Amino acid sequence: MLAPVEVPFFNAGGKPQGSRTFQAGPVANFPNVKLLKEAVRRQQGILRRGTASTRTRGEINASNKKPWRQKGTGRARAGRRSSPIWRGGGIVFGPKPRTYDYGLPRAQRRLAIRHALLSKLIDGESRIIERLAPAETGTSALEKLLRAIGLERSCLIGIEGSMERESVKRLVLSCRNLRDVKVVPISEADALSLLRHRSLLLTEGAFKELQEREQRIGAKG
Repeated sequence: MLAPVEVPFFNAGGKPQGSRTFQAGPVANFPNVKLLKEAVRRQQGILRRGTASTRTRGEINASNKKPWRQKGTGRARAGRRSSPIWRGGGIVFGPKPRTYDYGLPRAQRRLAIRHALLSKLIDGESRIIERLAPAETGTSALEKLLRAIGLERSCLIGIEGSMERESVKRLVLSCRNLRDVKVVPISEADALSLLRHRSLLLTEGAFKELQEREQRIGAKG
């Protein structure tokens, strides 16, 4: 059982308002670096496009006629111009469109996300804000708020799932031009996004979601 962690809390204007206590549920082998690495590799594979493609000898648009007769010329035998040994011929074992995703059990994926979240909270890389619901789209206002909280570098903003759709849209548009700032529902965060960003900013609703999840895990354990 990990010790309770105090996470700095700020109001909607970015002013400090004490802290909130986070109590993690039972967790073993924390932090599981090997598992986190596998989860990140899998997520990077999913993001990889995998569209590289070459043509085999059967896909080359060339005549099927033999370049010269089989015997009597003194040259090596040749069947058709699309042979891989000819310039402009097919490619042997060349790349084809594919997916770079590989299987990772759901339980391990969820555990990796949980370890990544706990590492952000325990290592002091997280902040909690009362709410993030801008009345209008404004990149400068959001940038000023993040600077007041002390998050001037890359930041992942975790919001609650019950946040209004229009508020989410305005928030996404506000941070679209900010470098290394991303908005994601905390229930949909993945290990790669959590570890790639320097800090984590949670709304109070998202923090409560995490705390309730840990309580459910503790009740099961």
